[in-house]
Amino acid sequence: MPRVWQPEYRIAPMVRKILILGGTGCIGQRVAAAIAPLGAVTVTGRSGQTAKALQGTFLRLDLEDLAALEKAIANHDLVIHCAGPFHRRDGRVLQTCIYQGKNYIDVSDHRCLYQKLKPLTQAAREAGIIAVCNAGVFPGISNSMVRLGVEQLDEPHQIELYYGVAGSGGAGETVLTTTFLGLGEPFLVFQGGTWQAKQPYSKPTIIDFPAPIGKTTVYWFDVAETFTFAESFPVETVVTKFGSLPNFYNQLTRAMTLLPESLRQHPRIIQGLSKIGYGMTKLTDSFTGVGVAMRAIVSGIKDATPQQVTVDFVHEHTAIAAGLGVALVAELVLSEQINQPGLYPVEQIIPSDLFLAWARQHQLQLSWNIQPSEKN
Repeated sequence: MPRVWQPEYRIAPMVRKILILGGTGCIGQRVAAAIAPLGAVTVTGRSGQTAKALQGTFLRLDLEDLAALEKAIANHDLVIHCAGPFHRRDGRVLQTCIYQGKNYIDVSDHRCLYQKLKPLTQAAREAGIIAVCNAGVFPGISNSMVRLGVEQLDEPHQIELYYGVAGSGGAGETVLTTTFLGLGEPFLVFQGGTWQAKQPYSKPTIIDFPAPIGKTTVYWFDVAETFTFAESFPVETVVTKFGSLPNFYNQLTRAMTLLPESLRQHPRIIQGLSKIGYGMTKLTDSFTGVGVAMRAIVSGIKDATPQQVTVDFVHEHTAIAAGLGVALVAELVLSEQINQPGLYPVEQIIPSDLFLAWARQHQLQLSWNIQPSEKN
């Protein structure tokens, strides 16, 4: 019998203290707004200029100051790590949470942080904490979409996950920096049961997403799900492709892959391109919007016949959707509706029935269907 989503009144009467590292950034602010009903929120950053309009308390904090980081974590019940870009982060935040017995969530959008944190799984389990990686919209909601699709089949064989984002998505320079860092070199994907190298932003595919995103050209792109799905599900192939609107952003991004590696990896070049790109999106957002659409296609066997499950999601504001995706995980952790200690990507810890109930509660545009397929 499907479980019923339990709203935040199920949380213990005591006021839970939630720390958001990087809470003054574009994504961090959306996370803070989404989780404000769940407890007393403290947002951190290196400057308080952008914190005035936020709900909660501001704490000036540099993650390089380990003593200050330890003190901040000690005073809270749940830590949400939003301080990207995560290519440049290590495991110090989770290590501190483990030592102090505090639950942890991050919004990392690249496999590199999860790979660094995975060796801490047993330590998290022994400390009795829940650590959830890759929360948000993609990764995050996308992971739950794929789990939903996988669970409809007796034998899932292939996962395809496509993302289309309009303009900036309502995010800031950090997200663009992450995108450009992801273009640096070929990355490994799970194809036919083996890991194979793919060139980022190659092999374009046109996907007709739900309105208002519509037809979008998407390209191979290295996201956290590329790695974790192969670990989480018994499939032979995982495809992850991303694209932007308007299409000239895709062309500019593809052009980045043609630059010499020394330029693609140079911090000042990346920072400069991120600033230029963000300035351009501020102009185009007014007519493209900042929405997101995602489509998960899971192919395999159901009742001895080839079947294909398609799960679609669309939201008018990508960054707001990311905040909601984090709030889902935070609420389930705080209310103890998920309570198994350890380290997990979203698809390993969030049950599909709770995900669907949450989507209904928030009136999100999520739909799915299953139909016969030629793929097997």
